[in-house]
Amino acid sequence: MIRYQQEYSTSGSGLGCQISAYILMMSLAADTEFNWSISSKDFNLLRNTFSGLSLVVDDSEQEYNDLELDDEVGYAQIKDSVKDNSKLFVYPTPANIASEHTDSIVESLQFRQDIVDKCRAFRDQFDGEVIAMHIRRGDFLELGSGMFVCGNDYYTAALDQLPDDIPVLIFTNDKDSVIADNQLIASNPTRFTFITDLYNDNEFINCDVGQELDRLVDNDGKYTQFNYMNGLTKMAHTELKEFAIDTNGYTMDQLKTTIKELSTQLHPTYRQKIKTKSYNASYDLCLMSMCDYVIMANSTFSLWGATLGNPKKVIYPMYWMQGHPEGGIAAIQTDLDEFNQTASLAGSFITDKFVPLENPDPRSFEVVS
Repeated sequence: MIRYQQEYSTSGSGLGCQISAYILMMSLAADTEFNWSISSKDFNLLRNTFSGLSLVVDDSEQEYNDLELDDEVGYAQIKDSVKDNSKLFVYPTPANIASEHTDSIVESLQFRQDIVDKCRAFRDQFDGEVIAMHIRRGDFLELGSGMFVCGNDYYTAALDQLPDDIPVLIFTNDKDSVIADNQLIASNPTRFTFITDLYNDNEFINCDVGQELDRLVDNDGKYTQFNYMNGLTKMAHTELKEFAIDTNGYTMDQLKTTIKELSTQLHPTYRQKIKTKSYNASYDLCLMSMCDYVIMANSTFSLWGATLGNPKKVIYPMYWMQGHPEGGIAAIQTDLDEFNQTASLAGSFITDKFVPLENPDPRSFEVVS
C-alpha cells in the first residue's frame, strides 16, 4: 500500500490539483501494482465531484515511510522512487503526472449526475455556442505567489480570436473583485455572465453566513480543506475571538454552541448544499467542460475544464510561473521573451485545438506612487 499526502496551502490544493494527484496515483498503482490510499479529510472536492472513483480511504494507524520529491521531477523518477509503504509528498503538475495511463484515467472521470443535470439545464439557456473564460486572481495577486497574472489585455486579445458576440461565461476564484472590474466587460456587458452559484441556478442568496462560508471553502483550502464544517468552525473561532481578547479564551462548548448558531442562520438552500456536499468548484468545472470554446488562465483548473470537455478551440497563456527565487521575492517579470512555458509544462495535454497567447503580467508595469 502506498499513500498520497495532500498538502494544503492558500493556493494550489483545490479541485485542479486533486484531479492531477488522482491521475498520478492511479498511474503509479497501474505501474507498480501497489494499492494506494488517502485519509478521510483529503480529496474532498474530488470525491464530491466525480462518481465511481477508485479510492481507498484509510484512517488506520498504519505507518508509512515519507517520500518527499520535488515537483520538477518527472513521472518516471516518481515511479522509480516509490516503494511499498511510501507516503508520497509531491505537488502534482501537468508535467509530472503524464504517463501512458493518463488518457484512460481521464476518460474514466465522470461528473456526479446531479451536477451534470444542473449544469446542462443552465447551459441550455443559451442558444448556440458559448465561451468559457477562466480568470485566476485572488492569491495569484500576492507578490510571493510565484505565478503570472493574466491581465485584461490577455483576455481581450483571447476574445478577439474567437467568434464575435457569442455569450461568455466567466469563471473565477475571486468573484467580488472580478465582477467589480468593469473594464473587462465595458465594451459589451450583456455578453458576459458571471458564474457565481450554479447550485442555486446562479441566483444570489441573501445570506451573510452562507456567502462567507462559500468564500472560505472556495478560497481558503489551507484552513478549511474544502470542507463546510471546517469552514463553519473557522467562522465560529473568528466570532469568539472578537469577544475573548481580554479573557482566557473560550471553551469547546462555546465553540459548539457558536457553530450551531451560525448553522441556524443559513438559508435553507445553503443547508441543502451542505447536506448534499455540493461545491461551487464542482459545478464550475462541469459547466466549463460543456462550453464550445475555452479561454484558460495559467491554472490546472481551466486546463482540466478544457481537457474534460470537447471544445473547438482553447486559448491558453504562454507564461505560467514567475518562480520562487531563493532569499526573497524577485521583481515581477513582464514576460518570458516569448518562451512558451505552458507548452513545456503541459505539452502532453496540448493538442492542435490549443492556441498560445502571450500574457504579460500587468503588475510589472503598474505605476506605484
